[in-house]
Amino acid sequence: MSGARAEKHRFDLDGGTAALDFVNTVSGMRGVRPREHLAGYEDLVYWAQQARLLDKASAERLYAAAQRHPRRAEEAFARAILTREALHDVVAAAVEREPPPDTALAIVNAWISEAFAHRRLRPAGPGRLSASFDEDGDLLGFLRPVALDAVDVLERELGTGLVRRCEQSLEGECGWLFLDQTRNHSRRYCSMKDCGNRAKQRRHYQRRKVTS
Repeated sequence: MSGARAEKHRFDLDGGTAALDFVNTVSGMRGVRPREHLAGYEDLVYWAQQARLLDKASAERLYAAAQRHPRRAEEAFARAILTREALHDVVAAAVEREPPPDTALAIVNAWISEAFAHRRLRPAGPGRLSASFDEDGDLLGFLRPVALDAVDVLERELGTGLVRRCEQSLEGECGWLFLDQTRNHSRRYCSMKDCGNRAKQRRHYQRRKVTS
């Protein structure tokens, strides 16, 4: 598997939140026909740059750090994937109105706690303070804002019923999760040009089959 950076893959950042875009770095259907776009740490950084979590200079520094410390980068990548899959499992369970898996929830809670532990208030001018994350050299520091975004998704957005799974999951084709931000809350697919179009073609084929 060559990975996103080598393939110059353009990620579809249509999940509605950074946390769901992180989960959706796997396309297709987990457990059926998944397509993993992150083959290693550099692919994770590549996604973060597209998601505007990192600027080009910061991404280049992380690429260089990964080259200097390949084992650290490998360990960081393994932690990121473990966290991503735990977040997926917690969100997916909630969408299905099921209790979250205990292990997955523990992993997500630890991730969120770590992010909050590295957020500091600092002077931002006369009479002003601003919160930002520590610059401590952690190779996954750029995921800390995603952890805080996950808090909003899990604590607030899930309760609205607007976090959904692509309807192509019913066909075993797509497990994308997204926040429906359409005006009339009618979004059913990860993308109308992809899964929405395939569903439309399937319905058209079935109608022709019935009338032929």
